[in-house]
Amino acid sequence: MTYAGFLALFLLVPIGLLTLLLGRRLFCRRYWLTTVPLAAIVLLAMAPWDHAAVARGIWNWSPAQTWGLRLWLIPLEEYLFALLETLLTTLLLYALLRSGPAPVPAAPEEETTTRKGV
Repeated sequence: MTYAGFLALFLLVPIGLLTLLLGRRLFCRRYWLTTVPLAAIVLLAMAPWDHAAVARGIWNWSPAQTWGLRLWLIPLEEYLFALLETLLTTLLLYALLRSGPAPVPAAPEEETTTRKGV
């Protein structure tokens, strides 16, 4: 399986399903104001780490399994993986939070007794 096939099967399919499930709720500005900075943080953390690992020979990607486009020694698919996994995670969390049970009402306040001198 190519890296693109992996991305399509394990990230794009679930993202598509969650997008269909959430529908118009994804137009929420708050969701995107959270997701975009998170994706930027993921890329800023991932790229130097992957670059250092490839430069030192710790890992590599087979040219036969990728599109061949590389930026800073890292295949384009790896950047897409970082972005898509962030999107999938935030979509899943958003879907779970939006479909969770209704908040439980607060319990009535209990009377507290105090002892003098304690």
